[in-house]
Amino acid sequence: MSSFMDRVVGAAKLDVRTYEEVEADPNALGQAVGVILLASIAAGIGSGLGVGLLRLIIDGGAALIGWMIWAFLTYFIGTKLLPQPQTKSDFAEMFRTICCRCSGCCPSWAAS
Repeated sequence: MSSFMDRVVGAAKLDVRTYEEVEADPNALGQAVGVILLASIAAGIGSGLGVGLLRLIIDGGAALIGWMIWAFLTYFIGTKLLPQPQTKSDFAEMFRTICCRCSGCCPSWAAS
């Protein structure tokens, strides 16, 4: 099993093995939530910089809620509306891989 930082770097490099590992590891949910929390905090800091603490909290919370909605929509569309015969997934699996993808969007703190 890879460490948290190994997975973040692997996701930033778009390494297929990293995504497969996160998808198959139910214990990676904590790491996935950690990635989303870090990304939400970064979003709050980026949009609230110089505006105030309340704006930082609101924007960070909105980013977190947006990720949860995106994960649910992706799961629902992929498994309920447009599934292929080989489609097998649950919400936690989808959430982990989507969160892992977020670390690929944040390469500034996932330096290789």
